[in-house]
Amino acid sequence: MKLLVQGDDYGFTKGVTYGIVDAIDNGILTCTGMFANMEIAPWAAEFIKARPDFCFGIDFNLVAGPSCAAAEKIPHLVDENGRLIRSSVRIHDPRWQNEAGRAELFPYTEVYTEIKAQYDRFVELTGRKPGYLNGHSIVAETMLKAIRKIADEEDLPFAFDFMQFAFTTFSLPEEEDEKNNASVSKVFDAKAQLKKDPLGKFLRYKEEILNHEYVMAGGHPGYVDADLFALTSLSIERCKDLEFVTSPLMKAFVRENQVELIDYYDVAKAMKQGLIQ
Repeated sequence: MKLLVQGDDYGFTKGVTYGIVDAIDNGILTCTGMFANMEIAPWAAEFIKARPDFCFGIDFNLVAGPSCAAAEKIPHLVDENGRLIRSSVRIHDPRWQNEAGRAELFPYTEVYTEIKAQYDRFVELTGRKPGYLNGHSIVAETMLKAIRKIADEEDLPFAFDFMQFAFTTFSLPEEEDEKNNASVSKVFDAKAQLKKDPLGKFLRYKEEILNHEYVMAGGHPGYVDADLFALTSLSIERCKDLEFVTSPLMKAFVRENQVELIDYYDVAKAMKQGLIQ
C-alpha cells in the first residue's frame, strides 16, 4: 500500500505552523500546503527553506486573512478592510446554494487574480515552486477552474485529482463524533472537536484501508493558539490530527505493514508514467 499523508493550513498561525513542523520532523506527514497570503508567511517560509526535500504545496485560501492581490482588483472577495470574507459568512449567503450564485460570490477573473498572486508569493518567499496545488475550505466551481489553469500552466499536480483516484480516509463510514464537522458546518463545538479520534478510527478500519493500493489520509494537524480561535471554527481538533500523524501507533502501522509513504512528487511521477489517470 502507498500512503500519502497530507496536512493542510501550513502558515495559518504560528501554533499551527510549529505543530506541522513537528509532524514533518517527527511524524509520518508527507506533504503540507502553505497559506501564502497570511502575515506570518515570510516567517513560515524559513522552515520550508530549511527542508528542501519535503513536499510543501500551496493551499489557495480565499476565506481567511489578507489578500495577496490588490483589493480593488478583487472587490467580491474582500471586505472593507481588504481581508478575505470568511467562509462562515459565505455559506450563509443564499447564493452559495447554487452554482450560478457561487459564481457571483466568487467571480472567475477575481478568483484567478487572487490565487495567481498567492502562487507568485509562495515562489517569491520560498525560492521554489510548490509541490502541489490545493483548495482550502469551501471551494466554488470557479476556484476549481482557476486552480486547474495554474496546474496546467505550471505542470503541477492538483490534490483534487489524487483524491478522486485514491481511497481517502474521508470515505470511511461517518462516526457519531464526526456529525458536527467544523470544516463543513463552520460552527465551533468544543466538545465535538475534543471527541474527534482520527487515530482510533484509522486503526479500527486498518484492514479495509490495507486493501487499497493508493490511500490518502488528510487532516489539519497543528498546535492550538489564541490566533486560531479568531480565524476559524476548526481549532481544538487540530491537536487530535497532530496526534494521528505523530503517534507511535501509526509509525508501527507503517513499519509492520510495509507501507510506502509517498508525497505529491511521487504522485506527479506516477501520473507521467500513466499509473495514475
